[in-house]
Amino acid sequence: MSPKTTKQKNDDTKTKLGDIYHYYVVLAYCLELEENETILVEKYGDISILSDEDSKNIEVKRHQDEHILSDRHLDFWKTLRNWVTYHQNMRDFKKLILYTTSTFGEKSNLKPWNSVTVYERLRILMEIGQEVKKAEEGFRPIYESIFKQDVESILTILEKVELYTKQTDIVDIEKEIMKSSFFKSVKKSDRKPFINSLMGHILTLPVEKPYQWEISCEDFESLACEIRNRFTSSSGGLRLPPNIPDSPQDDESFKDRKFVREIKDIKYDKKIPSAISNYWRAQQAILYSSLNNPTFNVDLGEFQKDIKESLDEFKSSIQDECDETDSDDVIHKSKRLYDKAMEMIANDFYSVKPNRPFFQRGIIHKVVEERGFSWNLMKR
Repeated sequence: MSPKTTKQKNDDTKTKLGDIYHYYVVLAYCLELEENETILVEKYGDISILSDEDSKNIEVKRHQDEHILSDRHLDFWKTLRNWVTYHQNMRDFKKLILYTTSTFGEKSNLKPWNSVTVYERLRILMEIGQEVKKAEEGFRPIYESIFKQDVESILTILEKVELYTKQTDIVDIEKEIMKSSFFKSVKKSDRKPFINSLMGHILTLPVEKPYQWEISCEDFESLACEIRNRFTSSSGGLRLPPNIPDSPQDDESFKDRKFVREIKDIKYDKKIPSAISNYWRAQQAILYSSLNNPTFNVDLGEFQKDIKESLDEFKSSIQDECDETDSDDVIHKSKRLYDKAMEMIANDFYSVKPNRPFFQRGIIHKVVEERGFSWNLMKR
């Protein structure tokens, strides 16, 4: 497909970039957490930091290009309305921060915000709202909603509000994060995958019980140190239990597994014993390696995704050469696909280290077992 194709109406790339930017900001704040502090994501707003000394509630706004935060821009007014409306929830926060890539215009009334008193802030807002304009359907209801609240509640909120404008955009925020002292012991070439691992953990936190997007300083440091050790340690994460046999005692229990049926389907029965052995040994290595390495299972999931993508590419290239009307040719080339997969070089993959041929082949069979891959070229 040409890169000049018309943008679809349901193309949501810009919104997703905003989400990714939000997660980078979460990570940046995670790296600044102090002892006994906790970050909550999407509970009282975009980001909340619970702290005895420096509690904050942060709203994150990103714009694709250079952007001016005008006096009536809804990024500011909607955020302020939410804080004023839910002022009871905001009372324990010492700062309420609008974190935005936008910048003030030269004549902006909001420009001196962070340096003026709470009463001056109130005066600025009231002056902005006093002028009634023809086109203000977005602004006016929000303004009126704020000033329906009692003045004491409004002042309590305004006193806490800080505007962090002209923040680093998505192109450079990762570079800014890499400047953290936390990354000094990690090789420059490993810092991006390190950050990706941390981001992956942050994104998947709400998936499991108690379904809360909550990150304590202690939990984050434990995970971050575990991942950092993976990149700085010469000892690998992949281990086999001592004295493990090469094959399970009962091969028959594996004969009805999908990965075995798939080999039978391409009439390659002589490969079944080695397939069962590799699958069995890989499973034992997974169990043993996971015990003391909480990042191993995360890496293993990514490793299986990479293996599946490689298998799909191999299959697609061989399908192009196959005469699908000739059953003998289908079987012959399906066997070739199998052999090509088994010959893949066993490269290390994060804490899947040192990767070994039996393990990689076992993971290939695991992909067939669990991820819908088939050796038969006639099966898509």
